[in-house]
Amino acid sequence: MAFKVLALLALAASPMVLAQYGQGHGQQVEQYVSEPHYAYEYAVKDEHTKDIHSHKESRKGDKTEGEYSLVEPDGTIRTVKYHVDGKSGFIAEVIRSGHAVHAPAVVAKPVVAYKPVVAAYKPIVAAAPVYHAAPVYQHAAPAYHAAPAYHAAPAATSYVQNGHNSQYNRHY
Repeated sequence: MAFKVLALLALAASPMVLAQYGQGHGQQVEQYVSEPHYAYEYAVKDEHTKDIHSHKESRKGDKTEGEYSLVEPDGTIRTVKYHVDGKSGFIAEVIRSGHAVHAPAVVAKPVVAYKPVVAAYKPIVAAAPVYHAAPVYQHAAPAYHAAPAYHAAPAATSYVQNGHNSQYNRHY
């Protein structure tokens, strides 16, 4: 694949050649397009991935000829021969060779019927929660002035981190 890319890059870079002639102010520049001419060929045979294919192509001017082949998943070989000549367009001939090999049919084993396990229903009976009245706090006011309104102190709180009490314990 890398060779194919390099060949295409070389082809793209080569067609224009500028030839200059003449001297002074009356220079004439003529654009010259070279005739493309190349040939390449490669093949891949990877038994591990079963990737087997090849490609070859040659071109001279407007005439291009080539062929490529690959091994299909069923084991047959597909070969495509093609040519382009001037304005005729791309003309291809596809050839299949070899005998298709299909994987044997897999016979499924019988499936054992599913039998659900039914357990007798036993309701979970929990005791009703017990509620207690909140404690009432009283504060004796000094005798020399009226008693201010005091509220109950908040309950002690503890912040737990990582499942245990840590330096974040706060008690009021």
